[in-house]
This record gives sequence, C-alpha cells and structure tokens, in this order.
Amino acid sequence: MGPTDLRAVLLEVVLLAVPHLGFSQATEFLSSTFSAKDANSDPISLSRALFHGLNERGFSCQGLLVYDWSEELQGAPDSEGGFGRYSFDLSMPVDGRKAFGLEGSSGLVRLKHHMRQFGDADDGAAQVFSNIDARSRTTLYEMWFEQRLFSNKLRLKGGKIDANTEFAAVQTAGDFLNSSMGYSPTIMAFPTYPEPKLGITAFLRPTTNNGLSLGAFQTAGMGTLTIIEPARNWNLGRAEHPGRVTVGYWRLNGRVEQFEGGTADGTEGVYAVVEQSGWRYPWIGPEGQRKLATFLQVGYAEGQVSPITRHIGGGAVLQAPFGKRSQDAIGVAATAVRFSSSPGAGFEWDGELVFEGYYKATLGKHVALVQDFQFLHHPGGLRANRDCPVVTPRLVFSF
Repeated sequence: MGPTDLRAVLLEVVLLAVPHLGFSQATEFLSSTFSAKDANSDPISLSRALFHGLNERGFSCQGLLVYDWSEELQGAPDSEGGFGRYSFDLSMPVDGRKAFGLEGSSGLVRLKHHMRQFGDADDGAAQVFSNIDARSRTTLYEMWFEQRLFSNKLRLKGGKIDANTEFAAVQTAGDFLNSSMGYSPTIMAFPTYPEPKLGITAFLRPTTNNGLSLGAFQTAGMGTLTIIEPARNWNLGRAEHPGRVTVGYWRLNGRVEQFEGGTADGTEGVYAVVEQSGWRYPWIGPEGQRKLATFLQVGYAEGQVSPITRHIGGGAVLQAPFGKRSQDAIGVAATAVRFSSSPGAGFEWDGELVFEGYYKATLGKHVALVQDFQFLHHPGGLRANRDCPVVTPRLVFSF
C-alpha cells in the first residue's frame, strides 16, 4: 500500500468515525490540516502532516500485521506446502474530548483485511490452531463509541464490538495461537473474530477490585446473545501478585436447532476465568522483570444444541526468561473439550485435547516472532482425523 492509498484509507476511516461532519466542516478540517507548504511537499511529508492533524483532533492511527505459516507434521500428502495466511488491522482510536468535546468519551474504528495465501488446514480440529484462521475478506471489523460516567464507575458502550475484548477474555493467554486459549468454545454464537456484531454493553465498577459487565449482542443468524459477567481483582502477599476471576452466564435467545430434530427456545451456559501472577525476579529493576503468570478457564453448555458441552484449559507464561531478553516470553498450556453425546451430533470420540507451547522473541519495538507448537489429540472427535502435531511460526508487525 503506497502513501497515496494509505491517505485515502485514512480519510475514509475519518468519515466513518465522524459521520455528523458536513461537507463544509470536512473541507475546513482538511484545509486546517494541510497548509500551503504541505501541498507542495512529498507524499511522506503529507502523510506526517495528516497524522499530526488527526492526533491534534483526537484521532490516532495504529496498524497490526500478523502472518502465520503452519505445517502439519503428519498431515495429508498434499499439505506439504503448509498453510499460509495473514491478517492486517488498521485502527483509529478516537479521543472523544478532543474530537467532540465530550469528557470521558472514546471510540474506535477498525478495518480488517484477512487473506489466505496458500494451502488449507487438514486436521479438522474443533479448537482451531491459529486464532486468525478465517475466510479471506476485507471488512469494517469494529466501530463503537463509549462514555464513562460517575468518575469512571460506569462505562456504556455501543456499536459493532468484538465481544471477546470485553467478555470471557484471558489476558495472560494473549500470545497463544489456539483459539480456545482466548475464550471458552462452549459459548455458542459468540460474536468475536472473524465476525463481530452490533451490541450494547454496560460496565459497572463500584470499587477498584469489583466489577459487573452486561452485554447484549446480535449473532450470525441465531438470535440475540446476552451475557452477565461479575469480576473481582486482588493482590497477594507483600509483593504485588495481581489476580482476577470472572464468572460469566450467557443465554442465546432465539430458535436453536437440536441435534435430534426440532428446535429449542434458546440455550444457555456458564464460563469462568481465573488468572494469577506469581513469582517475580527483577533483572534490571522495574523495566525488566522475570514474571510468571498462570490462568485457568472452564465452560459449560447444553449438549442438546451445542457441539461442545464442557471445556477446561490452563497454562503458564514466563515473561523475560533470560536476563538479556526482558521482552521475550515462554508459554505452555493445554485445553480440552468434551463433545455432545447426542447421536445426532456425529462425534466418534468423547473429546479433543490440545497441548501448546510457544516462544515469543521480541526483535524490536515493532516486530516480534512467535514460534508455536501444538499437538492435537482426537481432532474434531472423528476417527478419520489422526493425532496431529502442528508447528506455526507467527510474525507480528505493529506500527
């Protein structure tokens, strides 16, 4: 993408983020952003002027490129070339105070472009081994606005929202690649990647350590999903060892097909996430510490309509494993699901088990390489799918 194309995309994002701007106001904005001197500048200078003008008015720009190449070490003969895909995000956070004069408000416009470059996954796993896997598409991924009230004790948010950014999130597991590390797969029709939906949410935090989250979301043709999630934070011992627990209840309201025929008037389930930071050893002071964090998550759903009825997963992440590599990390984890026992569900094994380990090497301020290995046991619950080791190098570039 050249500088001219980038400017065009950014201007489209601005117009999406501030639809109330009229033509004369938009013209005034552009005129004040670009001076006569800028008009005769090179494309790089124009881009810098645009970024500076956006920042002054409360709009910032961020980009993220994630590239995965996977190789199934015991895959099908025609899968020797591996499986390559990438996901590119262009985000525009909005400071509502600067942009609209609304104290305590913010927003986000996020575009996503995903492309399958070559190959395909042959494992048939229920728990996808790369959390960027999806069909190729370019979409307006998120566009929401939020307002904080009562000294930040209440936060209201509405728009097109990735629900996993607010609910069932496992903060410690952010660098794992398997999709089940990020949220419990028992949550049916969860409007997260690759297809967030319109939703409205409310977050109440009466004290520093206690909170309550409420959300209602559209789903992909399965009615409305409502979620309630209480949360509690804490610190253990004299040293700061932060921990948190969230317990969620969700209900899918609508006509849901049952495996044995007929439909149900909705379905429901629960999930829980516990995270705890443990041992710390300072290498070079506060800016570089060896830290160990652990997480555990569980989930339950009804087997008459949900293919996955039970889920349990957990793991540990060691930050700064070596003294001179303070930004690196090592993670190990396992996640297991139990499939529905209903004959109509079509499963031949009771469940699926995945072991995962990774090493994240930070190569610079904007570049990281994650070397990931997973072993899939009984993938997809079908006897035709063999146990499968998968290796996936991931390149992450942010700007």
